Amino acid sequence: MKHFPDINEIKLLENYSQKNGSGIVYEELLGIWKFKYVWGKESDEIKNIPSSILQVLSARLELRSKNKDDQINYEIKNSINFGLLNITFIGSAELKGIRPLLAFYFDELKISISGFSIFSRELKKTEDKKMPFFSLIGISTKDNWLCARGRGGGLAIWVKS
Repeated sequence: MKHFPDINEIKLLENYSQKNGSGIVYEELLGIWKFKYVWGKESDEIKNIPSSILQVLSARLELRSKNKDDQINYEIKNSINFGLLNITFIGSAELKGIRPLLAFYFDELKISISGFSIFSRELKKTEDKKMPFFSLIGISTKDNWLCARGRGGGLAIWVKS
């Protein structure tokens, strides 16, 4: 049985990572991360409805290496599925700082049905100051979870698949 940290453990991890860094390294983030839970900005309670909806939609975050010699930049994909319909945002992500932050932007939106692309559009890159990010709080390679706080203040846990 996998152990996920509760909100008190997450807050301790977050305080530690703010002072000392999370220790999360490039290779640990590579892979497909399925969404598990979300907490609100100022809440100690899991947001059950948004968490359930994102689980039902198979929300996932995928990080791939852009270049084997580059230990900073990733290709990032964020996707949801609704039956045969798949919506995917594709872009670039970069590790910044000791904590670290995973700053990212999406430059393409793809919609497909049963794997067949039906829509694709280029997206404008966000200004650097407004770029979304995840502040990486903690990771467990044993239990395969990743915890981060988004730019908007929400907290999320993903499970590596």
